[in-house]
Amino acid sequence: MNFTFGIVTSGNDDNSVQLVINSIEQLNIPEYEVIVVGNSGVSRDRTTIIPFNENERPAWITKKKNLITQHAKYENIVYSHDYIVYCPDWYQGWLQYGDDYKVCMNRILNADGTRYRDWETDRKSVV
Repeated sequence: MNFTFGIVTSGNDDNSVQLVINSIEQLNIPEYEVIVVGNSGVSRDRTTIIPFNENERPAWITKKKNLITQHAKYENIVYSHDYIVYCPDWYQGWLQYGDDYKVCMNRILNADGTRYRDWETDRKSVV
């Protein structure tokens, strides 16, 4: 499976962007790319930076995600923010799950293992 990882950033914390890209590289995915949308000075292999004018509309996340989609090389696009790092078994999980889906969502965990804000935690039935 090939992936485009789209990272949305405000451009205020390149250290966080570096940590996210480090976690992606450690997944050992044969074919992937990283697209960072926001004003970032990061320069990495397989990484494209798309500058964004934050004065036009600050934190315009939907526009940034659309730019990721427009520039994505691969059909499997992972949208995330500059504070999301990937678990070491993330890619292996996808290989087991397969690519027969239209839209899919990962669990997002805090450092202590509790659920963060993902689609499931928005439902009132989740404890």
